[in-house]
Amino acid sequence: MENSSRKELLAVYYAATPEDQSKYRYQYSLVEIKKREEDISSLLARLPGDVLNFLEIAGELADKQEVKAYLIGGMVRDLFLGLENRDLDIVLAPGPEAPELNPDLERRKEAHPPGLGNRGQVSNPELEKRKEKGDILENYLRELADVFQAEYSYNSKFRTGNLLLPAGLNVDLAEARREFYQYSGALPEVEAAGIIEDLFRRDYTINSLALVLNRVEWGCLLDYFQGLEDLQEASLRVLHSFSFLDDPTRIVRGIRLAAKTAFSFARETSVLLQEALTGGDFSHLSLERILKEFEFLFASPVNSNLFSLLQQYPLFNLLNLEVGIREGLEEELEKLESYLAEFREKNYNREEWVLRLALFIGDAGEELKKWQVRTDYKEIFLAYESYQSLLPELAQPLAADELVEKLKPLQDEELLILLARSRNKEVEENILRYLRKLKNIGLEITGKDLLANGLEPGPVIGEILARVYRQRLKGKLSSRTEQLAYARSLVREVKGKKE
Repeated sequence: MENSSRKELLAVYYAATPEDQSKYRYQYSLVEIKKREEDISSLLARLPGDVLNFLEIAGELADKQEVKAYLIGGMVRDLFLGLENRDLDIVLAPGPEAPELNPDLERRKEAHPPGLGNRGQVSNPELEKRKEKGDILENYLRELADVFQAEYSYNSKFRTGNLLLPAGLNVDLAEARREFYQYSGALPEVEAAGIIEDLFRRDYTINSLALVLNRVEWGCLLDYFQGLEDLQEASLRVLHSFSFLDDPTRIVRGIRLAAKTAFSFARETSVLLQEALTGGDFSHLSLERILKEFEFLFASPVNSNLFSLLQQYPLFNLLNLEVGIREGLEEELEKLESYLAEFREKNYNREEWVLRLALFIGDAGEELKKWQVRTDYKEIFLAYESYQSLLPELAQPLAADELVEKLKPLQDEELLILLARSRNKEVEENILRYLRKLKNIGLEITGKDLLANGLEPGPVIGEILARVYRQRLKGKLSSRTEQLAYARSLVREVKGKKE
């Protein structure tokens, strides 16, 4: 599609009513919409006991409240992949399901352009039915929390909730809904819908599988968009052409999923991904929101799959940064992981994802300085640029006190970035000497000890403690007694000068 035609289509799409925006998605669908059912109850038996027990109770409670409950997304996908997953996504819809609540999706794919109109109320039989039933999700959440004696949270605007159970079982719940976007990257507006439309708003077909939890249909897999086929073919496919523009965070999630599973993007999806990254407008995308996705992406070491994907797709365009994959970066990542492993054993508390991301984006310089993020994050991202001039000094032999003076102002994370990016053996040895030994050397005396020995308050107290500290760095004065004796001699020296 010509760039001008594409822009015109997007302008029309984002100006359309919620109903017409949905029609556009179906018109530009990348999937054949065809219902497939399969009994996979035997597969559910492989789940851990606590997960299976929760799902059974969730289904029984849905029957009691006369709603349909579906397990959606990642856990269903990972059931087929044999991967452990303790994050559950459950969607509720009024039941029993009525045919009129699920629109004829094939009809919406007719090549007849939806009309334009003001955003506003449209006829929604699904919403009317829910009004009759009251707040389905909140009632369900409350009862579920009572059964498991757990805390829950509920968002009435988005009709979503969360339940955190013991042993790290996290449950996200939502009412079946469809989403609308006022512009690319906007947070969605939502309204009630049937289960098919809820599944059609998912990011990838392999995450659009739904598993019925109600007793009569327990274990029935619903697959409307060939998600199972894509799973078998190890393929990542979006459901419609607007997907990455509606929600650019889907790009990062797709890259993460591809790296984790070694799946490949379907041809059309790959083209859309490249087009979005090179021509998308991310000016409305919250930095905080997209960084959260990068946090998940870099939560684990960068494997060869992820590195290859980052070479293929300009993912950092989402951050409005023009950075490429520089020569030697893969080796730097390996070095970083070896140092992280060493210091992780010493219980150093650091957010490792920031360090991994910093190696990719640290050369962006001026753009990074504009970011409104935590100060310590920004310092880590800019560490190499900020302290590159320090490296020649660190390449020289340095006394302990000189080394501490130069490196003490830096965060440990900044030093790890310098370590990973350094190509000089002496620089690395000096930084490691500081981190492994000198950084942890302290004093067992304080200013109170000096005051107790007759010294008056003032700058001289800090000066004396600094002199004691320098001796400690040289390997002397290892005990409190020795430090105190030396400090007393310095106090006498100061008093003598005054007299």
